[in-house]
Amino acid sequence: MYICVCNAISERQVQEAIAQGAADLSDLQAQLGIATCCGQCADTATDYLPGGRYATELAAAPAMAPARVVQAPLLTSTEIRRVA
Repeated sequence: MYICVCNAISERQVQEAIAQGAADLSDLQAQLGIATCCGQCADTATDYLPGGRYATELAAAPAMAPARVVQAPLLTSTEIRRVA
């Protein structure tokens, strides 16, 4: 879900910034640029900060596992035609 539409900042980015030490809205603005355009996202972003509405959800949630990289072989144009 996007928190800041103007700057295309997602909920996950906000959560990661907080996990890395962002403690208030000015920290989120400095790290992500959130609430620097129209400002409509400021209240929602602060809900994720410590003491906010969603802060307890972050603390209770298990740590996010790092993304797993899957390598797939590249197909030649002949192989692609066979598949299609």
